[in-house]
Amino acid sequence: MTGMTTSARLRLVAPVAVLAVLSLGPVVRLGGLSAGAVLVSLLLWSTALARHRAPFPALVVAVVVLGAWWAGHGLEPQRLLPAGAVTLWLLAWVADRRPAREVVAATAVVALVPVTLAVLGLLGRPGGEAVVPISAATVVAVVVGRNRRTRRSLVRALEDRALRAERERDAGARAAVAEERTRIAREVHDVVAHNISVMTALADGAGYAIDTAPERARAAMGQVAATGREAITEMHRLLGVLRGDDEHGAPAPAPGLAQLDALVEQVRAAGLPVVLTVGGTPSPLPATAQLAVHRLVQEALTNTLTHADGARCARVALEWTADRLQVEVTDDGRGTRPRDPDRPPGHGLVGMRERFGAWGGTVETGPADGGWRVRGVLPLAPVPGSGVHA
Repeated sequence: MTGMTTSARLRLVAPVAVLAVLSLGPVVRLGGLSAGAVLVSLLLWSTALARHRAPFPALVVAVVVLGAWWAGHGLEPQRLLPAGAVTLWLLAWVADRRPAREVVAATAVVALVPVTLAVLGLLGRPGGEAVVPISAATVVAVVVGRNRRTRRSLVRALEDRALRAERERDAGARAAVAEERTRIAREVHDVVAHNISVMTALADGAGYAIDTAPERARAAMGQVAATGREAITEMHRLLGVLRGDDEHGAPAPAPGLAQLDALVEQVRAAGLPVVLTVGGTPSPLPATAQLAVHRLVQEALTNTLTHADGARCARVALEWTADRLQVEVTDDGRGTRPRDPDRPPGHGLVGMRERFGAWGGTVETGPADGGWRVRGVLPLAPVPGSGVHA
């Protein structure tokens, strides 16, 4: 009992002490109380102190002590001590805590008592009438112990299932948070990087023209202000979606294919001529798919403004077929400008691939025809029974 708390010791010893005292009552009433009976009774009940750690060895010891006492008194049924009930208690503990093979062995050990009584009955000695109740008590002890084991296993399984469900829910929540953070970062990058790149290009042009062409410089600065206001509007839209703030009405819709003309005009105003062409017959696209196309074009043109050295023009081509939409953005830049070491690397290409990947599409980037090309392919899977592409 080393290391046990006081309450644990009390729960271990108290039932044994109470049952030991109660078991002496019938002995007193039958007039068989003696020092030996008291000693053996206490010895029998003391084996129950090991019921938690070693119930099977404790049961074997109890049966041996009981059998020695009984055999020493001529196997007379009336000499069976009431304290022998400890064997049934220990049998229930074995059935509850130990594997099946030990349960079978323990049952066989306890069954020695009714078997002996049955043999004595066949030999014409008294005691045969006790075979049935003792056998029934043995079976009840086994059933009670196994029932407790089954119930405890069920409770443990339910607790494990609840814990597993909680862990899965927490993992799902963390994954959802991570996905939302990625989405927010992608949206902020798309909005801020593009507009700031356009504003930078316009401001650079205004700086060059302020002395020689002040009207053009003034117009460029006006375009800077307009682009800044547009960026603020986009940020308000994005933050409104994140907050779920609808007190000023429904948020502005996300940019899509209809806004590509305005995007191209904005880049043209920043000093980069852009040609937009559309081939084939357009098909209906969900809003998020249109947003993916818009952001790809926006990121590609932003990279041309920011990184393409000597780019004089860019081309945006949308080619519709029956089963896919191909978006291609090319420029004639000779190479990439040296990256500002104070500027962290961007995640625009990753964002483009993630957006198209969500719709089963692909994005390829690389040099082409002396410039740079970004090509995205978006499959158009028809919705069954509707004729509408998604």
